[in-house]
Amino acid sequence: MMKKSQANHRQVAVKEHSDDNQRPRLSAIGMIYLREMRDQFRDRRTMFTIAVLPLVLYPLLGMVMMQVAQFSQQRPASVCVIGVEHLDHAPPLLEGDQFAKGLSDDQAMQVDEYRWDELSRNDSSAEASDAMTAGEQANQWVKSGRYDVALVIPPHFQRDELPGDAQITDLQNENKASGDPSDPPNTSTADNAHADVAVTPATANDVQLVFHMGRDSSAMAKGRVQSVLSAWRSQWVIKRIESNGIDPKSLAPFNWSPTDVASQRNREAAFWSKVLPFIMLIWAMTGAFYPAIDLVAGEKERGTLETLLCSPALRSEIVWGKMSAVFTFSMLTALLNAVSMLVTSSLVLAQVDLGPLSSMGSPPLIPMLWLLVALVPLSALFSALALAVAAMANSSKEGQYYLMPLMMVTLPLVMLPILPGTTLNVGTSLVPVTGMFLLVRSLIEGQYGVAMMYLPVVLTVTLLCLLGAARWAQHQFQSESVLFGAGDRWEFRLWLKHLWRDRKAWPTPAQAYLCGALILIALFFARFLISEIPTGLAGLAKMILLPQMVILIPAVLMACFLTRSPREALRIRKTHWSVLAMAVILGLTLHPTYLMISSFVQQMSPPTPEMLELMLPLSTLVSESPWWMIVLLMALLPAVCEELAFRGFVFGGLVRQGTLRAIVLSAFMFGISHGVLQQSIPAFVIGLLIGWVSLRTGSILPCLLIHLTNNSMSTMLQRIAESDWPIVNLFLHSSATGPAYNPLWTLVSMGLAATCLLYFGNVQSVSDEADSSDQEEADATALDAAGLASA
Repeated sequence: MMKKSQANHRQVAVKEHSDDNQRPRLSAIGMIYLREMRDQFRDRRTMFTIAVLPLVLYPLLGMVMMQVAQFSQQRPASVCVIGVEHLDHAPPLLEGDQFAKGLSDDQAMQVDEYRWDELSRNDSSAEASDAMTAGEQANQWVKSGRYDVALVIPPHFQRDELPGDAQITDLQNENKASGDPSDPPNTSTADNAHADVAVTPATANDVQLVFHMGRDSSAMAKGRVQSVLSAWRSQWVIKRIESNGIDPKSLAPFNWSPTDVASQRNREAAFWSKVLPFIMLIWAMTGAFYPAIDLVAGEKERGTLETLLCSPALRSEIVWGKMSAVFTFSMLTALLNAVSMLVTSSLVLAQVDLGPLSSMGSPPLIPMLWLLVALVPLSALFSALALAVAAMANSSKEGQYYLMPLMMVTLPLVMLPILPGTTLNVGTSLVPVTGMFLLVRSLIEGQYGVAMMYLPVVLTVTLLCLLGAARWAQHQFQSESVLFGAGDRWEFRLWLKHLWRDRKAWPTPAQAYLCGALILIALFFARFLISEIPTGLAGLAKMILLPQMVILIPAVLMACFLTRSPREALRIRKTHWSVLAMAVILGLTLHPTYLMISSFVQQMSPPTPEMLELMLPLSTLVSESPWWMIVLLMALLPAVCEELAFRGFVFGGLVRQGTLRAIVLSAFMFGISHGVLQQSIPAFVIGLLIGWVSLRTGSILPCLLIHLTNNSMSTMLQRIAESDWPIVNLFLHSSATGPAYNPLWTLVSMGLAATCLLYFGNVQSVSDEADSSDQEEADATALDAAGLASA
């Protein structure tokens, strides 16, 4: 049996390399799709999660809500007022067991009155002790839950003069002394009186409001009583300024009337555009995860996956057939949950009083069709990701462990559009899932102009992610170590020995991914250590050195300890002098294009005024520092550190999985490392070109020179424009945002840059790590074929 299993594995491995160049057949994909759909319809757990649960869950939740609503009526808040005898001269606060009319329309407050002397000691000379006793009694009642809120009126209120009256009396005396006995109304007097009465520093004679923040009933009652006290204080202010001959209307010279021009359908669309996509995307993920686990890890447990892989079907056909089945269940789950939720919510909201939500009807049908259109690529993306992750599991239980981190990574992308103030712009359109969510929301809300502006960006990002996920799933099925990996227990010591013994001269793809992840995570935390804008050269050096060391150290350490040759791992190789000279020319001629891309990004997503204000001292410091120090810190140091990390170690590891993947992913990490969107996008574009140069030359030295030249021009452009060189006017001119290149030179530089790129395209590509990887793969294939023949 063991020999038969090994023979099957060899057949799978040989078949893996024999069908790489064959195109998938739709008929075979359809047969696999129908097979998987038939198997899933026979699985009771899958059918319960996808079909039964959505149709039963929401009606049950609606029934529970309606039952709970009958017993969750708002109970009257219990309030006690201590010291009611001190309110004789004040505007009416109480009427029976309620607050006075005009102060509150809320009838759900039960008020009990207590006199001060009922709770105080008989010793009337100890006024401070009496106040403490009344306050302690109020605290005890609120803590024990006898009352939700307690109001303590101090003896100060029985006096004729309160804070604020003295200022009015002084003002009257000043008017009489100046010969004006009539005390005419004065707006400034009213304002001052109102300010003194309404905003009084807290003293022992203020009204004490006692509540318990640990109880919801007390916290809610506190808010209601505060509104009563505010209305009561306003009546007090009006009474006192009227008694001094001041018109109360002077306190409110105008009122405003809010007018909502949105129709009921617009308000409903705005509400449902935030809620419904979130629910559908969550269920689309859930509907993709469980079928993916059963179609891969479940077949491993049942022993049917090897039979399928040994069939005449290609690996790509198997992947697309299984992914189509997972996609179908993902869409069905999302649609059934949406329909069930809409029907239930429309009935429940009409019966249960939920405030403003009760007026929300069903979502508009036509705009919601955009959500169905957007659900297609997102469900396909979730299906491909779930299938790829499930391929690594050897059992259904293990697959659930793997898919949970995938959900935790995807969930923030779904929740981000719900946050207040999140709108569709350049930055959010580049975020997977989030950009599509916001695009659908804009279409539902009728913002077609904004949606059409960012539609190409969102579609491009979504399609690239979908293609990447599909390629990853196909790669998982082409890897025998993934599909038939040993389920033995992992031991850390043996893993370290294997890691040290089997080192190669270059990094592996896994090491490259790990290095890039470590750099980005470390940069995220390192930026929090730089909390202030530097005011001197030492602070500037610290601000630049810290992130650059964070970028360099992981790459250098991993190259030294995980590879046999750090020099080869970092791709430090000699090249011809003409290649280096052409790299400098390319860096000079690319800089106008780089600035043009930066300007475009800033126009589409302008920096905030706060950011510009924070950057102003830094710009001043850079312009006043020695030029050689600025070039060293802001041009040479970043070029060396970032190229060694991204075009050195990371690129050298990723290139074995494909040249295009190495160029794009290394450029993506390079752009993300800049942290600011206005710098990340131009850095990503330039990183693509530098990565291609690195591929053609096989060395980071030309890349380092291109990077150094570009950074030097960016830091020295202001100084060059202010110099007295007569040739400067041929290239630069002044603009509102600073020096800019002349349009003619920009066009000429683009032509020269294209010429340089053509030169690098004709450079004889050196033997790179990808060649050695291909050789290892060919050797492994030959060994498998020989073993199969001998068997």
